[in-house]
Amino acid sequence: MRVGILAMALPLLTAFLVSRARYRLMAHRSLSPTRISVGQDALISLSLVNEGRMPMGLLLFEDHVPYALGRPARFTVDHMSARWHQDLTYTVRSSVRGQYSVGPLSVRVSDPFGFIALRRSFTVTSELMVTPPILALRAQDLTGEWSGTGERRPRAFSVGSAEDVTVREYRRGDDLRRVHWRSSAHAGELMVRREEQPWQSRATVVLDTRRSAHAGSGSESSLEWCVTAAASISVYLARSGFAVRLVTDHPEVDVSAWADNAADPYEQTGPILDQLAVVGPSPYSDLDHASSNVSSQPGLVIALLGASSAHDLGNLARLTPTGSRAMVMLLDVGAWTTHRPEANPDLDRQQRLMRASGWSAITVGPQETPASAWDELGKVGAPTATTLAAR
Repeated sequence: MRVGILAMALPLLTAFLVSRARYRLMAHRSLSPTRISVGQDALISLSLVNEGRMPMGLLLFEDHVPYALGRPARFTVDHMSARWHQDLTYTVRSSVRGQYSVGPLSVRVSDPFGFIALRRSFTVTSELMVTPPILALRAQDLTGEWSGTGERRPRAFSVGSAEDVTVREYRRGDDLRRVHWRSSAHAGELMVRREEQPWQSRATVVLDTRRSAHAGSGSESSLEWCVTAAASISVYLARSGFAVRLVTDHPEVDVSAWADNAADPYEQTGPILDQLAVVGPSPYSDLDHASSNVSSQPGLVIALLGASSAHDLGNLARLTPTGSRAMVMLLDVGAWTTHRPEANPDLDRQQRLMRASGWSAITVGPQETPASAWDELGKVGAPTATTLAAR
């Protein structure tokens, strides 16, 4: 009789004790790195600490992982003593670009007898950015507009002497001995001599994201082809010493700030890669925004275009700054759905138009990779002085 009463009371007592127990379980998650490209691994580290004085029985940990990154990470701890600490690691990988939230971490706590189990969840998540794949591109002889980097583009003032002085606005903390008084009088504000700045070539990558300009679905679509090409070209340009920016047909997608002054090209182009990780098809029907943005800055221009109208190409064709090189890949978007091998006469005419306007232009189909298209584009010579003069 007493044994039966004890058997009935024990689960109730256990449930009361487990529910009233003041566990002080702490967890910290870190990702290394926080940005990877498609197909790469990210290492996720969990640091678990029992800061309470009460030991715990069986614990089952589960760190939530989005489907695209794999299965949830599960760990079992048979017994957690007071002041217990353990570090756990696992890896994730994705074949699809995007921004993913890892976590929250949940824990299932059981009593020593296995009668009762309670589930607790942490609230903190960690962000992992999966960028498009970065393809290795062969070196090309690119010519861009050279312009100063650093605080801002230099302003030269002619003050009637043989010496042309490059200056900038005075900033609090500047050495007053660097004030250039003649330039200050000319500008109406204090100006200081600007220290020599490194010179760096600039490049703009134009990405066409219009829904109406692309075909195909998923990773095999023409848009994904362009996104991968944009990411690979941006990193290549950074490695080649260019300051890079991204321009699209969508104002909210642009990365207008020049990505430069970083030792690691992958980090230098981080803002661009982050945007390319999440970019999707846009509702815009024209390339007017991209055209106006390209015209606002000098430098090398590389455009990746889907199906485009004569209006769009005409606007771009007129925008090549003097002394800069402009390159364009024209996608045969129809081939992404029909896989037809015959030539597209409209696309051929567009290619001739761009070349006649001083652009290095090629047509691209789904059978080509961004790397092979880049090689082909490099074989198309830069516009000659004769060609530019005829525009």
